[in-house]
Amino acid sequence: MISEFPLMLFTVLTGIACGAYVGAALFPKKGADEKAWLFPVVVLVLAACGGLAATGHLGRPENIFNVLNNPGASITMEGICTGVLAVVAIIDLVLSKQKGEANRAVRIVGAIVGIVFLCIVTSVYTKSYGNPLWTATPTYGIFVLGGLAAGFGCWKLFADEDAKALDLAACAVSVLFALVLVWQASVFGDAEGMVLIAVGAVLALAAAVVAYLSSAGKMNAKTAGLVLAVLTIAALAVSRYGFYAASII
Repeated sequence: MISEFPLMLFTVLTGIACGAYVGAALFPKKGADEKAWLFPVVVLVLAACGGLAATGHLGRPENIFNVLNNPGASITMEGICTGVLAVVAIIDLVLSKQKGEANRAVRIVGAIVGIVFLCIVTSVYTKSYGNPLWTATPTYGIFVLGGLAAGFGCWKLFADEDAKALDLAACAVSVLFALVLVWQASVFGDAEGMVLIAVGAVLALAAAVVAYLSSAGKMNAKTAGLVLAVLTIAALAVSRYGFYAASII
């Protein structure tokens, strides 16, 4: 197992949560929804599990206090973003439970936090580490596009069945994610992890096909939602493992 496995879990889980909020804000479910509270619960679980996973990279739990003493540290910024995302999810949960429908304003805030979060994580890996494979140009896209692709797949499970705009957006983002992964694999060359990144690209393309079929009404919406979520999350997880496999730390 790669030494950066805790960080891989962190970026994958929080990436899904961030992307899901973007999907929820751009393609909201129409009308009242008595189960609107379920979405923020899922986001909260993803953020919490991701945050806990990140602490595993510190070696010992008490080392978190050393991190807090350094506000400029990358892991500190990521921790702050995780906390803010969790707070937004809690507010979303309370309001959704009380009103029986989602609060659009809160979900827009969640989307903004999510995009900022993904950009900060991208910045960490393009500037903070000395690994030339990590700092290569494709890295500027894989964290944002990977989070959006998997997040849209996750939101598809909660969105309206006839959300064709979401399907088309998921298709486009998955294609872009696949293209960036192919680019990333070419940068890795014969380095460890290249094959997994290529597999992630294939999974992302398969997700794009499913999203397109769903938008065209050629695939059952519920089935498409489940398959899309599985494929996009798998594409993110597999390719991210490959990304970290090239670590020289």
